[in-house]
Amino acid sequence: MHTSSSSSSSIPKPSFDPGDIVNGTWKVRRELGCGGCGIVYEVELIRGARAGLRAAMKAETIDASHKYSETLSAEALVLRRMQRSPHFCRLYLAGKCSPDCNVIVMSLVGRTLSWLRRQNPSQRFTLSTSLRLALQCIEAVEHLHSMGIIHRDVKGSNFAIGQQNLRRVVHMIDFGFARLYLKKEATTGELDHRPPRKRAPYLGTDRYCSIHVHKREEQGRRDDLWSFLYMIVEFVVGELPWRSSSYRKLLAKKSRGGEHLLKDCPIEFYKIYDHIRRLGYMDRPNYQLIRRTINEICKRRNFSIEDPFDWEEGGRYHKEYLRTIEQLEKENQRNLGKGTEATTLKQEELETVYSSADLSCEHSDAPTARDSVSGRSKERRASKDLSSIYRLLHRYPYIPASNSALSEWSDDGTHFDEETASFADTDSETNLLSIALTDLSNVASFSAEMLAPRVRESRGQRK
Repeated sequence: MHTSSSSSSSIPKPSFDPGDIVNGTWKVRRELGCGGCGIVYEVELIRGARAGLRAAMKAETIDASHKYSETLSAEALVLRRMQRSPHFCRLYLAGKCSPDCNVIVMSLVGRTLSWLRRQNPSQRFTLSTSLRLALQCIEAVEHLHSMGIIHRDVKGSNFAIGQQNLRRVVHMIDFGFARLYLKKEATTGELDHRPPRKRAPYLGTDRYCSIHVHKREEQGRRDDLWSFLYMIVEFVVGELPWRSSSYRKLLAKKSRGGEHLLKDCPIEFYKIYDHIRRLGYMDRPNYQLIRRTINEICKRRNFSIEDPFDWEEGGRYHKEYLRTIEQLEKENQRNLGKGTEATTLKQEELETVYSSADLSCEHSDAPTARDSVSGRSKERRASKDLSSIYRLLHRYPYIPASNSALSEWSDDGTHFDEETASFADTDSETNLLSIALTDLSNVASFSAEMLAPRVRESRGQRK
């Protein structure tokens, strides 16, 4: 392992070569992607009963000077909280592999929903595929919220399909902007909703963030749902009304009523829109209402959950998908023949594991010139938010009975402490790997209600 620098960023990145061994158990196969803060590799397990297992390894440089943020520790801890949900990657390994490098190893995922949508001639999914994807996405959002976390960047490129037997399961990815929306009350010691800041930093993607984000208001669960709704409308219609609009026109169009946004959507979408519109900052969304509404449309249109997705065999755009994959493979082979890694292709064509935003400290889709906060200052603020997740999740952890290895992290706020956050012993029956590889039927039985923290929900005055 050595450190390299990228022309796209001044932040040094840890670099691994094919064949390098990490922690004595994972062999680096190839680089999958590179962004502002780190690199993603495909790795292979070389020890144990599951030798040959392929996974994704994210690596970032440890910054002793604190000039840039480190995010892998917080991402690992968010994933740790979500290990019983089927909509999140399995976490196999997390820790410091050298004095200047953090790594996490997690299950591979497939193409992002954004990439899959763009392969269709109309840039949209069929209504059947859109609705069935929406059901899985809202379930992922609910699971994340039930653990006291908001995503703050919900969009199609932050959801991906799984691989192999999980290829029909949607996974939520990229927790670079995630934040804990709960806090410990000093007097009672109970968890309560964070009060909103007077002015919150601008975090998210222009196209999908709520009007509250544009106004620099504190983000809550409602804002994830606004982004969810915009994403689903884009699935159904192919674009949002404000696509390619100037920032001023974008704000004006987002401020209009639902008639402008939902004019080409099923009429039932107005019920979802009206519910989200009425939510206050601290209100708990009615996820069941959203699922029930989507299911009503599916029933009315005779859509079956077992129907193939658009890109699958038997799906409407299966041939287009195969044609695109064939073209990418040919270009990949040409690049390899020139001695160039496949990852030098355009990022959107290699969106096999993570979106470019997932690898960037500063969000690629969110212009920052309008924000009074500098890019570096925003990174520090985001890092502070992520640190709050790290500290609070370990003071109030949800630890399944068999997940003893997941409780070995320190509670002092120090990211990746060598003594308390060492690599899991790959031969242990209770290590991260064995936990992540448990029967997925246990994962499928995940109950958001069972995992929900005991939070006093403030209903407040509805708008």
